[in-house]
Amino acid sequence: MRIGVFYRTDYLNSAKEVYTKLKEHFDVLFFKDSSEQLSEVIGGELVEPKVVISVGGDGTVLRVLKKVKCPVIGVKAGRLGFFSGYLLTELDKLVEDLKCWNFIEDRRWMLRVEIENGTFFAINDAVLQKDVEQKIVDFAVEMTDGSFFYHADGLVVSTPTGSSAYALALGGPIILPNVEAFEITPMAPQFLATRSLVIPSTEKIRITVNDTVNLVVDGDVVGKVREIHVRKCSKVITLLRPKSYDFSTSIKEKIGYGKMVLKNGSE
Repeated sequence: MRIGVFYRTDYLNSAKEVYTKLKEHFDVLFFKDSSEQLSEVIGGELVEPKVVISVGGDGTVLRVLKKVKCPVIGVKAGRLGFFSGYLLTELDKLVEDLKCWNFIEDRRWMLRVEIENGTFFAINDAVLQKDVEQKIVDFAVEMTDGSFFYHADGLVVSTPTGSSAYALALGGPIILPNVEAFEITPMAPQFLATRSLVIPSTEKIRITVNDTVNLVVDGDVVGKVREIHVRKCSKVITLLRPKSYDFSTSIKEKIGYGKMVLKNGSE
């Protein structure tokens, strides 16, 4: 089996550790995060991996997911690691799981974000955000059931996957990955009663702004806009997790949400 190892450059030592362990058992290709294509020409033929191991944090996993069609496995070398199923101390387990293909397939859908001169795909979120020197701006969100207006510094449109990222930091709800909905969360709204809005995934929404703002897709600034159209995309990404994985455990371990504090009446 041919495996790719993709890494962020400041995690080179961790990536080498993963590469060395996997090389004992598999045919391994090594890619740094500046690589545009995760494939190599070997013997005159284009060779692609069956699975890619991402070494780093969640941002590294996001980048590799947008470059490949094959499944991705995250090995945590960064901070939170919501996308990561393995630690650097679990490489022996990773090898055994690869040999037996002993994984849960965690399939996540994406958002399609359309602007006048391009289309982008968001795994986590699409963010409309004013510049620091700009005054607070007005956002109009149009959908099947009418219109909503926000007077705020920005708006975050997130998938269920992204609900535990930027949107959560702004006070939005955590949406379980298998829920067919996405959410809109305002950034620093003028009116305290303004809260997140959860929308069916079948909706196609149009957002217009009274001034030009930044469009940020999965953490990357992609342009300046005054209007975007957002809907669920047919594209899906696949993460491979160990059989022991479940979403509640991940949330409890990463951010402490829903974690039991008291046991038998004492801390």
